[in-house]
Amino acid sequence: MLPGSTKLITRQLEKIIDQSSLEARSDRVVIDEYDEGGKFKHENVMIANVKDRNHFKAYKENKFYHIPISSLSKLRPNIEYLAFYQPKGNGNNNDKFSEEGGVRYYGKIKSCKEYNREECVEIKSRPGTEKKQYLRIELEEIKETTKIEPIQYGTRLISYTTIYLLKKAENTHELKLGSSLELEVYKIMKKISKAKEVEIKKISSKAKNDEEEIIKEYSIGDINIKIDGAIIKVINKIVLLKNIETELISKLGAYKK
Repeated sequence: MLPGSTKLITRQLEKIIDQSSLEARSDRVVIDEYDEGGKFKHENVMIANVKDRNHFKAYKENKFYHIPISSLSKLRPNIEYLAFYQPKGNGNNNDKFSEEGGVRYYGKIKSCKEYNREECVEIKSRPGTEKKQYLRIELEEIKETTKIEPIQYGTRLISYTTIYLLKKAENTHELKLGSSLELEVYKIMKKISKAKEVEIKKISSKAKNDEEEIIKEYSIGDINIKIDGAIIKVINKIVLLKNIETELISKLGAYKK
C-alpha cells in the first residue's frame, strides 16, 4: 500500500458516510440497485473474514468491525456496507464456525476511524500488538440475510460484492456473478449439479494487474464452461443460452428432470 493511501481511503469513506442523499446524488453517479450495473458491477459491499466466534460476538453486539491497516492493500473507497464471512472450521474447535459458516449478517457503514489496537475495549489485544494500527468501521445496525453457503473456497481476508447479490445469493460463487447471462448459466449449472450430484467449481482467470475477472470460467463434473462477454463456450464450443442445458446434459449424460 502506498504511504498515506489508508488515510485517503478513510477520508473517502467518511465523505460518503457524511453526505446527505441529495449531496451524494450530485457528487457521484446514482446507481440503480436493480439495473445491470447495480446488480453486478457496483460492488459497494465489503465481505470481511471473521477470525472466530469470540470476535464475531464482539462485532455483532457492538456493531463494528476492525482490521489491521497493514492488510488493507485491496480496500476500495466506494464501500457502503460490510458483511461478515464466518469460515467453517473442522468441528473440533469451539472457537471456529461449523454449520454456522458462510455469510449471514451485514450492516450499513456509519463511520470509520484509525486507532491503535489497544484502544479497542471490546476485544483484548494480544501482547506485542498494542500499537498496531487498525481501521475500525462502525455499523448503523446489523441485519440478518438469507444464509449464503460457503462453496469451494470463501473469503480469506476481504472481498467485494453488490448489495443486490448479497441479498439474492445462495452460495459464495453467486456473490461474484458478473452479468445477467452468467446468472442464467449458473442457474442451469445448479439445476444439473443437483440432479446429477456433480460439483460446480469456479476457475479463476484474473488478468494481470486487474482485479476484475475478464473471462468467467467454471467446471461441472469434467465439463469446462466459459463466459466471455455475451459468448458461452462448452468445451470451447460456442453454445446459445437456450441450448446450454441440452448441451450440458448431452455431455454429462441424461438425467431425470
